[in-house]
Amino acid sequence: MECLGSGAFGRVYKARHKLLERFYAVKVVCCEEKSLREIRTLSELLHCNIVRYYTFWMEDSGYMGNSELTNSSADSSAGYGSSQTSSNLSAKYFYIQMELCDTRTLKAWIAEKNTESLQDTKRREEGLSIAQQIVSGVEYIHSKRHIHRDLKPDNIFFGLDGEVKIGDFGLVTIDADDDDALMERSEKRGTNTYMAPEQRGKDYGRKVDIFALGLIYFEILWKLSTGHERGKVWDDARSQKLPEEFGLTFPQEVDYHGQ
Repeated sequence: MECLGSGAFGRVYKARHKLLERFYAVKVVCCEEKSLREIRTLSELLHCNIVRYYTFWMEDSGYMGNSELTNSSADSSAGYGSSQTSSNLSAKYFYIQMELCDTRTLKAWIAEKNTESLQDTKRREEGLSIAQQIVSGVEYIHSKRHIHRDLKPDNIFFGLDGEVKIGDFGLVTIDADDDDALMERSEKRGTNTYMAPEQRGKDYGRKVDIFALGLIYFEILWKLSTGHERGKVWDDARSQKLPEEFGLTFPQEVDYHGQ
């Protein structure tokens, strides 16, 4: 029915099942091992705070046909990434049918809250509820021995009923057997802004998701300015140095952080 979003790994469309008369999200990606890994992971997960997977199928071309995909392949931010070239037109595509969520992401929620002049209690109450739901989803993901590796506000959605939903499992990987064990993995997989320091190397575990969770919660609570000042505050937060004003506004969170 319409394109809901696009990125280096694919596009997501709003679709209507004609017989069921229900709406879904359909993600279209190239048939690659990482895409199959995402599908396998989604098929294992069933949790109220994770975007629900229904099924998938394969097609010979991407939606709208090969010519449309060829034209967009020059810009990976609007197509399927560098692997989608004119010599790859015979490649098949995965169509992944998932739960339809609100088009507003957590990133948009944070942006809306940042237009307000005060760090009000309503933001704190709403933010705590959102954070608790994200933690619940991540805890479930880890219980299934997976690491998301790309937690960020852009990948946190809201269901049509308002529940928080973790999505975009394009970088998911298997975790170690031991909770504290480190496994050798691909380097620099994730988004730099939320990436844990050890994620820049090859040895890391599920704690990289917990690092991202802390940054997301800070961003949920605190109104960040733009420009150079934002960069300084963010770098400090990544090093566990929170603004003095934050401590005055959220003493409980700072006490917990100190423990």
